[in-house]
Amino acid sequence: MASSVPAPAFFTVLVGGFSEKMKIPRAFVNHFNGPALCQLEGPNGNCWDVKLEEKNNDFFFHKGWKKFVKDNFLDEGDFLVFNYDGNSCFKVTIYDESACEMDIEAAKTKRSGGAQRRDDVPPGESRIIEFKSKHFCFKRTMERHRLYQLVIPITIARAKLDMGRQILELRDPKNRPWPVTVAPMEDGRLLVNKGWRDCCKANQVKVGHTIVLEFVKKHGKLHIFRDEGCDVILSGPHVVD
Repeated sequence: MASSVPAPAFFTVLVGGFSEKMKIPRAFVNHFNGPALCQLEGPNGNCWDVKLEEKNNDFFFHKGWKKFVKDNFLDEGDFLVFNYDGNSCFKVTIYDESACEMDIEAAKTKRSGGAQRRDDVPPGESRIIEFKSKHFCFKRTMERHRLYQLVIPITIARAKLDMGRQILELRDPKNRPWPVTVAPMEDGRLLVNKGWRDCCKANQVKVGHTIVLEFVKKHGKLHIFRDEGCDVILSGPHVVD
């Protein structure tokens, strides 16, 4: 009796810089002819065209991969399984931090900046943007001095950061890393200074904007709200004022 041969597959765990391109394991390339154009089929059945890039005998999902990441609300730490159909198409299964298959609609709410707008407000009143997070986070409305330095609340400093560590990595909305210097203050808070100004300048953060700093694993994730007249409300178990 003939036995069925399972479709070749591989997995990857998303780490820093994953949004730009993704390396295909070398061992998997033996099962794969390396066409110039592939399709990725997401959990909802939609497909994305992704071009391959070859560099130093390695293959990467490159052009089109960034859109796949964005449209599926992928985040660092997600676990992806790629099942290859032998005809330039990969069926992708996504597992999130719960170790279960990710609910795309739920991820859309949680991960698209974590924010939901409430537009049903009377004229002349502030628009409310609700930022939901399960992580430690705090917000600040940017004043001129905050463009040069920022203070991390003591609750977050104690819970999430090594008080003796001098460098903290921030990730901006484009997932670019920004190492910044942190220094302890007398009251236990942490002062972010060197590197913070460059991050603000590159992301065009200005006076009046609202920023949310969300601590995911060992880095700080920066969210920027530029709308005039908006009021950002934080909700979650670890919100810090």
